[in-house]
Amino acid sequence: MPPKRHAKPLDRDTVVRTAADIADREGWSAVTLSRVARELHRHVTSMYTHVDSLEALRRHVALLAATEMGELLWTAALGRSRDDALAAIADVYRSYPRQHPGRGEALLTYRQRDDAEFVAVTLRMSEPLRATLRSYGLDDSQVEHAHRVFSATLRGFSVGESVGLYEPLGDTDETYREILELFRTMLASGRWPGAARTSRTRTTRR
Repeated sequence: MPPKRHAKPLDRDTVVRTAADIADREGWSAVTLSRVARELHRHVTSMYTHVDSLEALRRHVALLAATEMGELLWTAALGRSRDDALAAIADVYRSYPRQHPGRGEALLTYRQRDDAEFVAVTLRMSEPLRATLRSYGLDDSQVEHAHRVFSATLRGFSVGESVGLYEPLGDTDETYREILELFRTMLASGRWPGAARTSRTRTTRR
């Protein structure tokens, strides 16, 4: 059966959001040009008017995910600092992959260091967390590592939670609260790893 005809023309944003929605419902591997075309009741060849290839479409989905999550993170952190900001940011790290598993996988798997646009979008996405970490007194090196530890922990937890990894083992909300408490306690203590090491290095060089 031929695709239905539609008077309203498509644009790239619609194609990309449709692909992202398919990824969320059916999995990241389900995203193909033919699957998106079928969802939009178009012929697959019409997809090339908007994206050059499947790889280009996947890049745009990753950009969409980074932009969406960045907006959520900026909104969460607005008007907050330290513990309040950290908790609000953590909520986004936990909830976004649960609500948008396909988008979350796109964001984690697309990595092109020479993609200036993607790097810029992800840097903007990371700034609310980095600013919050700086508010605890961390220096630039500590912020870099703390950012990695925090995002790896929350993303790993949210992925495990989304696939039911922890369901037989009890209350995931309590696990989440303990993760946050560990970060709050360590950050507030002034003893985040790196400070003593930096101090020792400077002393040795004198």
